Amino acid sequence: MPLTRPKKVPTANLAQGSSFLTSVPAGTTLQVVHRDYNPLFSTSSQSFVDITNYNVTITPSSTSNKILIILNTQFSINGHGSLRLTRSIGGATATTTGFVGDQEVSNRTAATFHQYTSTSFNTGYDPKSSAITFFDSPNTTSAIVYQLQAGVPHHPTYTVVVNRPFSDGDVNWSARLRSSLTAIEVKQ
Repeated sequence: MPLTRPKKVPTANLAQGSSFLTSVPAGTTLQVVHRDYNPLFSTSSQSFVDITNYNVTITPSSTSNKILIILNTQFSINGHGSLRLTRSIGGATATTTGFVGDQEVSNRTAATFHQYTSTSFNTGYDPKSSAITFFDSPNTTSAIVYQLQAGVPHHPTYTVVVNRPFSDGDVNWSARLRSSLTAIEVKQ
């Protein structure tokens, strides 16, 4: 079966919720919101805190549409540390439903990503790349904010850093990195 190119959806039609959307086939990408995250960030907070400006906002055109999330984060830690993705709909309190592990939580930290590094010369310059792809069903036409958070709930002497190795020498074997977050509305 030959591939066919989907119709490009005019932004004006999306904003007006026109009947044009009813003729677009299921699986069509309606909008893409993307953030390249280049700043450096670090925290030693034992509570999860927002990673400054590491978020995207998307407003679905229909409650039945889904949002495809693609998250790729470069981070490093001197001990235990975790990252988690949150979702806030219409300005409500952010939740982690669907974005964190939830099996046998008990005393464990529910997170999207977790890393443990016993920092030494060899490991301090070895940041990790963590990625997740998730199909969200927010069931709303309100603005949705997807936000990445970081924390070190395990011990106050640990630190998580984003977009650089934990050891940050001004040498050619150290690096500066880039992360990204993409939200794609997909017609259902």
